[in-house]
Amino acid sequence: RLANDRHLLNGLNPQGVANVLNALSKWPDTPDCAAVASALASRLANNRGLRNALNPQELTNALNALSKWP
Repeated sequence: RLANDRHLLNGLNPQGVANVLNALSKWPDTPDCAAVASALASRLANNRGLRNALNPQELTNALNALSKWP
């Protein structure tokens, strides 16, 4: 659902982004998980406010989760 719902995807707060990425990273070979991870990675790349709002633990979790996809 997240992959196809921009409103829901963009409604995630920094902790939500980190938590969703962490959860999705458990299934890196699943196309739906990869699609949501890609969308969240784009959101992080294009939203300085979101990046700056991540606390150190959330940032670490998000980067670790994103490392599961090539």
